[in-house]
Amino acid sequence: MKSVFSETLQTENLILRKWNESDAKVLFSLACDADIARWAGWLPHVDENYSRAIIRTVLSSDGEYAIVHRNIGQPIGSIGIRIGESLNRGIERKDEAEIGYWIGKKYWNNGYATEALKEVIRFSFENIGLNAVWCGFFDGNEASKKVTLKCGLSFHHRNEHLFNAMRSEYYCESMMSIKAEEYFKK
Repeated sequence: MKSVFSETLQTENLILRKWNESDAKVLFSLACDADIARWAGWLPHVDENYSRAIIRTVLSSDGEYAIVHRNIGQPIGSIGIRIGESLNRGIERKDEAEIGYWIGKKYWNNGYATEALKEVIRFSFENIGLNAVWCGFFDGNEASKKVTLKCGLSFHHRNEHLFNAMRSEYYCESMMSIKAEEYFKK
């Protein structure tokens, strides 16, 4: 079956493309940061080989994109879309998806997360035909809250006392969403 995902998506400043193993060095330089790992829900990358393994496994999945800045020519973050239900997160339909993203710390506060998220939302509704998209953020991540609000998502529900086995900790998150009819009204 052919994937519904494009090889690349483009915005004014960004190219969203598949991750390549040759990106391992830059991925490690971004993902070894404890603050990035904390807000993304995983452990900091320990070396370039670990980052390469993540590219081969997690980031090689359909819907996973490296966020590449046009002027820099290399990844500055990552964004991914997972279509289908996720009952423990409150996503109950197969024609909905969750989008997750992160931006390397030295690229924060430049609007890149907003620009990438807006493009993936557009693609989700206009090209894939989804009913709704969701984004969750952990308590305390005010930057992600602002990004989701700028992209037209609104608060839907809160998940409490979820367990992150990788980080061996409990967390709470706010789930934001936008439905196709809301998107097309704009």
